[in-house]
Amino acid sequence: MLFRDSIIKPWLPLFLVITVLLLGGCKNEQAEQIQKEYAQVELNLVNLESQLYNKQLTNVKIVDIYAKQLTQLKPQFRSVAEAMKKDASEKGSLYQGLLKRLHKVNRQPENKQQFQSAHQSLVSIDMAADPVVFNDALLDLINTMAELSGGQLDKVSIPQGSQAANVRGEQITPGSYLVGNPSYGEYRRDSSGGSLWQWYGQYAFFSRLTGGGMFNRSPIYYDSWNSRPRYSYYNDYGRNSYGSQYDRKQTTQRNSTMRSKGYEPAKPKKQYGSVKGRQRVSTYSKQQSAQANHFSKKYGSNNAGGRHADKTTTAKRSSSYFSGNKTSTSSSKPVAKRSSSFFGSSARNSSRSSSGSRSFGGK
Repeated sequence: MLFRDSIIKPWLPLFLVITVLLLGGCKNEQAEQIQKEYAQVELNLVNLESQLYNKQLTNVKIVDIYAKQLTQLKPQFRSVAEAMKKDASEKGSLYQGLLKRLHKVNRQPENKQQFQSAHQSLVSIDMAADPVVFNDALLDLINTMAELSGGQLDKVSIPQGSQAANVRGEQITPGSYLVGNPSYGEYRRDSSGGSLWQWYGQYAFFSRLTGGGMFNRSPIYYDSWNSRPRYSYYNDYGRNSYGSQYDRKQTTQRNSTMRSKGYEPAKPKKQYGSVKGRQRVSTYSKQQSAQANHFSKKYGSNNAGGRHADKTTTAKRSSSYFSGNKTSTSSSKPVAKRSSSFFGSSARNSSRSSSGSRSFGGK
């Protein structure tokens, strides 16, 4: 017995050291992967900020025009028009919300679950930072101002003659295109347990509108509101990009509660937004699914799986994620050409093919 112990014990410290190094190496590899993705998303947000600052997106220009015209047509709506004009800039809640979400990403994941959560968050923010996708997200601001104008400003990307479900009889529900978007408000429980929409900041203006009977002032409850189909970019396409993981989880839970009460959540519209924007979102979704499968195989069911990964494949993947980054300067603002997303060449080619067009969200 003593002889056997004398043989085994000297190897125990070495065995423990090797085990710790292997597990630590895997964790470092996961953290390095997240840090690379973080840097890429950060660069893409800088690119988007530059385009917003220099008003290079078509719908930014339309928002500016509509805000000015709405103020002239309906001076009582000046404050909300100015708020929406700001939201189409780099100082607005849409862009600033992406920055806040990026800063909350865990860049030092310690296990597979944390790694996947960080990766999914970065995927979502990267998609939202795509100028084509962000341009489409501004449709909700444009159509809100068109609604407030009483028909004097045209709606964009809404089929002519369509019966928008945001109209109850003759009355418009003010801010209908923005309801549900966490950048503008949130659902809160009322005394009866229902989920009631409440606006943030200047957008509380919508709950106070009367307009001589033009606007419906009834409370907006989740169950009744979301059981009717309506045109809204956030509701149809933007949940996965402009909502956080927490927001999406809350929506899933509310929909489950709706069904238990006999309500069925309305299906999204399939043709809202630009063709390029829908194609871009589809590309991201497919690439995200492919990468999820890849990471599942690479890291397996525990943290030690990463040490068995093929180093050649890993090196090639990292190269495709982060190649082609370029920066330049201008007299007004730093500019960075949008490089590929960290999904690889598919999203990059799509971005290049549309970069020459400014007609992202036409009527």
